[in-house]
Amino acid sequence: MGVSIVGMPGSTRPISVYADLRRIGYHCLVELRRLRYFIAVAEELNFRRAAERLHIAQPGLSQQVRVLERELGVELFERSTGGVSLTAAGRALLEASAPLLQEVDRVIDQVRAAAAGRSGLLRIVHTRSLSDGPPDELVRAFNAAHPDADIAVESAWTARNVAMLRGAEVDAAFVRLPLVDAPDLQVLPLGRSELVVALPSAHPLARRRVLRPGDLLSTTLLAWPRDQAPGYFDHIRSTAWGDATAEPAASEPDAERLLAAVAAGSGVCVLDSPRASKLRPRGVVLRRFARPAPTGEFGLAWNPLRGTPLLEAFVAHCRHQMTTG
Repeated sequence: MGVSIVGMPGSTRPISVYADLRRIGYHCLVELRRLRYFIAVAEELNFRRAAERLHIAQPGLSQQVRVLERELGVELFERSTGGVSLTAAGRALLEASAPLLQEVDRVIDQVRAAAAGRSGLLRIVHTRSLSDGPPDELVRAFNAAHPDADIAVESAWTARNVAMLRGAEVDAAFVRLPLVDAPDLQVLPLGRSELVVALPSAHPLARRRVLRPGDLLSTTLLAWPRDQAPGYFDHIRSTAWGDATAEPAASEPDAERLLAAVAAGSGVCVLDSPRASKLRPRGVVLRRFARPAPTGEFGLAWNPLRGTPLLEAFVAHCRHQMTTG
């Protein structure tokens, strides 16, 4: 509800302070500055002290307050040789303008934070094969450094993550590398993990400390479906068991089921060491490859045409952690 105040001497026009505040908003920056000047004088009840607090000249401050009074059509201060005091209009304006300026400052802070990449919504999708690995640490560290940001996280697999990027469902995606047919995406490699062989504990190859790619040609190979991450699948096939055109005898949808099939004696599989070590069930042993051991690479992908300050900040964070970590 507006506050009706009698205008300046000689005027009988009722004044609504809130309506006039809306009118002041049309002139935004200049009038907001005048409101700040008014609040300083209203709190100090002394133009000299208010001018010192604002670091401006006293005549300029007095002039700006007079301009504000003319714009509102009211007197805000009673001036006398003994000092100044607030009129009824001045008290009403002080009560209304203080929360207004607090809200303006809050909005300005939000805008500046968004421009600096400190706030906003960032949608990230993990690849499940890196669960609880370096990507999680990167997201946690970024969230801690950007407490005003809203980080939405989900998990899928590389091919699905790429599709989500292209559909603008997410802003950034952790993926297994290399990507296939993805010239529209930008990729930042983040690291590698060693590949190991998971075998039934009773398998003859389990008696060896290290294996060579050719050793696997005589085994029943199990794998996850190629369409989940075609580039990574082909990389494992070529580096883990050589140039031979060995094809998996069966596939399972994820590492948990692959290892369960190995434990049941259905065959052997090749997985990255951290994942295999974490999920290894009873009845499964892990064996390393002979040096140089094959590795699998992972990274961060995003659409460079849909960049935001927050996304750019996250990419910079990942790049910095990669070079310093």
